Amino acid sequence: MSFPRKRESQEPCNKYMSSFSFNNKTIQVNSNQSLFDLAEGLSIKVPSSCKNQGKCKECLIEIKEGSEFLSPLTINEQHLSSKYRLACQTFIENEGEVKAESLKRSLIKIEDKGISTLSNLKLEPAVFRKENIVFIEDKAIAETTDSLFGLAVDIGTTTVVVRLINLEEGKIKATASFENPQRFAGTNVMARIVYDTEQGKKELKRVFTAHLSNTILSLCDTPKNIFEVIIGGNTTMRDLFFGLNVFTIGQTPYKSLTEFDVEKGQKRTTAIQNTAKKMHLPICPKARIYGLPIIGGHVGADTSACLLAIQLMKENKVIAFMDIGTNTEIIIGNKHKAITASSPSGPAFEGGGIAFGMPALDGAIENVKIFDDGNIIIKTVNDKPPAGICGSGLIDILGELTRTEKINKVGRFIDDIELLYLDNDQHVFINENDINLLSQTKAANVAALQILFKEYGIAFNEIDTFYLAGGFGEHIDIEAGIRIGLLPNIPREKFKKIGNATIEGLTIALLSKTKREALEKFVTNIRQVNLETDPDFFDHFVEGCLFHEII
Repeated sequence: MSFPRKRESQEPCNKYMSSFSFNNKTIQVNSNQSLFDLAEGLSIKVPSSCKNQGKCKECLIEIKEGSEFLSPLTINEQHLSSKYRLACQTFIENEGEVKAESLKRSLIKIEDKGISTLSNLKLEPAVFRKENIVFIEDKAIAETTDSLFGLAVDIGTTTVVVRLINLEEGKIKATASFENPQRFAGTNVMARIVYDTEQGKKELKRVFTAHLSNTILSLCDTPKNIFEVIIGGNTTMRDLFFGLNVFTIGQTPYKSLTEFDVEKGQKRTTAIQNTAKKMHLPICPKARIYGLPIIGGHVGADTSACLLAIQLMKENKVIAFMDIGTNTEIIIGNKHKAITASSPSGPAFEGGGIAFGMPALDGAIENVKIFDDGNIIIKTVNDKPPAGICGSGLIDILGELTRTEKINKVGRFIDDIELLYLDNDQHVFINENDINLLSQTKAANVAALQILFKEYGIAFNEIDTFYLAGGFGEHIDIEAGIRIGLLPNIPREKFKKIGNATIEGLTIALLSKTKREALEKFVTNIRQVNLETDPDFFDHFVEGCLFHEII
């Protein structure tokens, strides 16, 4: 029989020899307590479902300072770096100050709403009932007189959004979000591919499933009445969730195992299906878990969902679609012809690698204005004291530095300075290293745009609509994006911000099996463009590093 881990017999902690700060609350360590127990002493609930045995992996926390004062990694923590620990397995063993944070749940400013298309949607869910018998298509799976629910789950590399939907009414009942708990394995998909391949024990799948299960239980009082779940995410996130080997996604030709199955004629679609029982989700055991088809390579099921949201399969005019992130996905085309590419632009626009970069949490600088006299006005998320800079704030800063000519075209400060403080307390700043990293991130996106438009045979100003998707696209200042050369200089009315189009498309797929089936067919005709093989890629990248309008 297993019991919660107890600290090895050692000289006991002296009273107040150490302190533990968790989510900005502090407690003195004066007894043989785990970090889990100490968090409870601060009245902070840390999730757990294994009675503190270290098996469920739900009590994952991030150590911000003082990891050297902690007990060694246990056998249940061998997959973690010292930056992350399981709270129930970890003790403070040496005198010092330890600071930690829980993974954020519903605290990040998440774009959970997309373009509104549900009001005109004909309800055709795959789940329905005859009398009290619940069916998925032609198969009876349960019996109930209660409401029938479904879930739309957008698995982002950084954040996850979950919608609970009444399938008979077509109404959204609840929405939740949480930080993707897989980040201990890296902030980008390639790092997670390497981790999953080398570790080989499906740890990323188990950790994620545990957090998703907790979210489901918090969203719905009757989880056994959830009968279908639609999954979207980039190719790696989707395949990790379903427990597929993702090694091939990280190697040339960068394909999912589901793509090879289609090429061999073993399957007709890259979509994935399984049951809730096999996926270990706390809903109806026979519920269907359906992963939307991927388009190809790193252009995954999240982008497929976006196509449902903008109804590209019905569009006659040529449009452009762009979802800027760690991997930026771009699509150009209409219902007759469409091409796509994924640009591995890195996490800089999400704050990764930036001195004061951070997600859109309270205190993140999201808007910046620089005046002629040098004064700087900032706006932070929820008007909290400035703590860092989120993606939209970074674009604003670059746009203002370019407009006021405080940086030159290569991103160097004109004045003899190395950094620029943004707040009155001179705490948060941006420096030339940050600007250089952002310029390279921008360049990767610009190169992708230039190559795709050339490949399609169309000029920037010839498109009808330029869709900007995702939280970054929703909050970006269009003028700043054009000024620094991230977005093309086209009539402003052609830009359309559509927020989290992924969650909207997933909702459509959940409520309309007809549109879901149409999507499966449509994505097979979208041609993927390999950016790196284009002879002009390097030239476009170098030009894209400069801070001026795209020409």
